[in-house]
Amino acid sequence: VSSIIVPITNVMNDQYCYQTSKKIRQVFDYKRRNGQYIGSNPPFGYVKDAKDRHHLVIDPDAAEIVRLIFSLLLKGTSKRGISFYLNEHGIPSPSVYKLEKGMTVSNKPDGNTLWSGRMIHTILTNPMYTGDLVQGRFRVKSYKVHQIETVPEEEWVRVADTHEAIIDKATFEKVQELLLRDTRTSPQGRTVHLFSGFLKCADCGRAVTRCSGKNNVYYACATYKSRSRNACTMHSISHARLEAAVLYAIRQQVHLAVSYSEVIAQINSAPIKKNQSFRLDDTIHAKERELAKVTRYKQSLYQDWKDGEITQQEYRDMKATYDRQINEVSDVLARLTAERAELANGVDKEHPALVAFKKYQNIDALSRELLIELVDHIKVYENGNISVKFKFADQLRRIAEYIDVNTAESPAWAV
Repeated sequence: VSSIIVPITNVMNDQYCYQTSKKIRQVFDYKRRNGQYIGSNPPFGYVKDAKDRHHLVIDPDAAEIVRLIFSLLLKGTSKRGISFYLNEHGIPSPSVYKLEKGMTVSNKPDGNTLWSGRMIHTILTNPMYTGDLVQGRFRVKSYKVHQIETVPEEEWVRVADTHEAIIDKATFEKVQELLLRDTRTSPQGRTVHLFSGFLKCADCGRAVTRCSGKNNVYYACATYKSRSRNACTMHSISHARLEAAVLYAIRQQVHLAVSYSEVIAQINSAPIKKNQSFRLDDTIHAKERELAKVTRYKQSLYQDWKDGEITQQEYRDMKATYDRQINEVSDVLARLTAERAELANGVDKEHPALVAFKKYQNIDALSRELLIELVDHIKVYENGNISVKFKFADQLRRIAEYIDVNTAESPAWAV
């Protein structure tokens, strides 16, 4: 009898542990979704509120260190360079800082009290600094296996604006974008090269990398340089020429933004503003007709299959094609409709896209921070020419449409 009872008891105990673990997870998940911080140690820069341990408040001294780290990266300092800077200036690492302040430390430093590139990366990628509560990024595998695993980002629990931000969201997103780029450091290891991560070959699409000659610095296609000289050509350009060309392109875009602002101010001060783009209306109507036509074709497919005019495989292939076309046209329609609505609402001369460029009216040199804010990428052509793809391109195009609508005469047929 005892040989039967023991396995049954083990099963019951195992089930009890499973149910208990499940209930605990549900309680934690409920608290997370209600914007309660349930971690033991807050991110560096925050402390638990004395009145509510599930709420975070800023630790002013630590927050200044966090802001410094973000600022240094945006100015072109590498993560390794930032760690050198903090260590050389005697700025305590998170664990040392907490010990000095008498706070609880999960892992006490075992002789290694200095900043490292890994610590810098952890701070730069933590979305909690924007004021949003982001939890559930790691979890224990199961109640049986106490192994920590990383949770996919789409499963993180996010609750917006639960505490005061140390870093504004725009700056945080700018840093995340920068971290995704190829940010190779200079030989000294302290700063990131000015154009690192921005240059692309106009033909093969791969990076254009920095090279150093005896007396000059130039750039060349990575495919040509390191893979095959038959796969692409050199696409060479000197650093001085590249820097001058990009600076000129940015100045032209700044001049355009200033001109747009002046014209918009005149339009908005006029007694009557137009808000209808006949070009947009025609394009939207054409896309609506296209969507209706493809939808009709898709609807008739099933009957064609049943009537034996097409095979089942042909039906599936054609249906997939029509579904893709419907999705593509629907996306275009949604964008055009939003564009028309934005046009109807008007444009302010202090539009974010205009402000972003206007604040650089007096630039005389490029900086890493400027490129991060204004430039998406730079293509280098074989003849040494370049093209600069700016951020805010779609917004500037819509602003140009608004100006065009309000400065052009309406066609006679539209009266």
